[in-house]
Amino acid sequence: MRSTDRILTDQNGNSPPQGASEPEKPEEEPKAVTFSWGIVMVRTKKLLSFLDDLAKYRIFSDLGWVYIAIMIGAGAFMVWLMLDETYLVLNSSLALRCLIGAAPVAQCHASNLPTQPQPSLTSYLLLPGINPYIPVAYGIIGIVVAVVVHEGTHGVIARRLKLPVKSTGLLFFLFVPIGAFVEIDEKLIQKIRARDSSRIMAGGPGSNVIVGVIALILLVLLLGGLVPRYNGVLVAQVYSPSPANALHNQGHLQAGDFIEAVNGTQVNSDQILTSFMSNTRPNETLLLTIDHQGQLNTYNVTLATNPNNKTIGFIGVSVANENLSAIKNNYANAYRTNPFLYLIVPGIVSQAETVVPFSGTLHAYYTSPILGDTWYPVALTIFWIFFINVNLAFFNAIPLYPLDGGQAILNWFSHFGKKWVEVRAKLLTTICSITMLVLILTFLFLPRILALIPY
Repeated sequence: MRSTDRILTDQNGNSPPQGASEPEKPEEEPKAVTFSWGIVMVRTKKLLSFLDDLAKYRIFSDLGWVYIAIMIGAGAFMVWLMLDETYLVLNSSLALRCLIGAAPVAQCHASNLPTQPQPSLTSYLLLPGINPYIPVAYGIIGIVVAVVVHEGTHGVIARRLKLPVKSTGLLFFLFVPIGAFVEIDEKLIQKIRARDSSRIMAGGPGSNVIVGVIALILLVLLLGGLVPRYNGVLVAQVYSPSPANALHNQGHLQAGDFIEAVNGTQVNSDQILTSFMSNTRPNETLLLTIDHQGQLNTYNVTLATNPNNKTIGFIGVSVANENLSAIKNNYANAYRTNPFLYLIVPGIVSQAETVVPFSGTLHAYYTSPILGDTWYPVALTIFWIFFINVNLAFFNAIPLYPLDGGQAILNWFSHFGKKWVEVRAKLLTTICSITMLVLILTFLFLPRILALIPY
């Protein structure tokens, strides 16, 4: 018997047969419900048959290649974005640093430069109720859809590739559902072919992007079918002092209202209003028909002198370049001309109030021939499903362990030639993860540090 062998005896003091080893203890079955730091995990095996049913369709294994391309592209974009942002902050002028909150406020004020405070760190978290910009109800729906799709795709592709799934389950923050999970043996994933393990890891981010694109298409179709409740030009700003400001102080006019007519003449575009005003004179009295929060009223307004042309009259408002129909059409067709318009989030970016049909200001001026006024909560639900799915996908694609991108890097290193043993794979993954973590922390905290250092 080797010196390293342990001597075992049974209950009667007898030694086992030579060559026998201590039997392995069976792996303990995880508890059905666990609670840690406010997170409740509810495990079940009842959904495993559902994963098996979906795994019968070949499309899930074929889509795995698309998912890999999506995850590589999303991960590369996130790394570029953080590097580019860091470079921009370090090489920007004082004016730009003040505008993004990366310079001392006192120095900005001394130079008469506008300042913008840094967003709170909680605004980077996709957690409704913690992130101040994500509506709680719509945020919960978006999170649940995103995580169920993410984890479910992991499980379906794993079952398609004949890998066992231990269990599925739901995640709750206290009593609020925040997602789902699928438990797959990571050691088994590392032992299978790299192309198979990569498809499993990429399934989460890839499926989130696809769901996000589908949600965006539905949103565009919904908004494209909206019908304006009113005609007129949208008031973007009320100047002070001005005749319009007097109406504003009386509660009759504000940004987001519509000028429907001037002296009884319908104005359906800013060009018509500009043309009309070019024929007016200072101190002339006009009748303005204004739609204020759904109420249509007419007011007498004595024109002031236009500061840019002292021969014509001045109301004191700036108007949006498009009317209601143009605004919703521009948004619905932005995928052709300006897809970044879909990243303007109502409630966060002030510009949304004049360009996003489902913003807090504009939504009241539209209706749907099919859904009626319920189009608005439907649009918000679809938007947040789109927004959260895409953000979750791009974040998980970062090559940082234990995110999907980091796990894919570990699996790839583990299969990179016969000489790359498990220890080296873990070392390389650790180096990559630390690099990404430093990059993320730099992205988050560099502007805050520079705000304390004179430029």
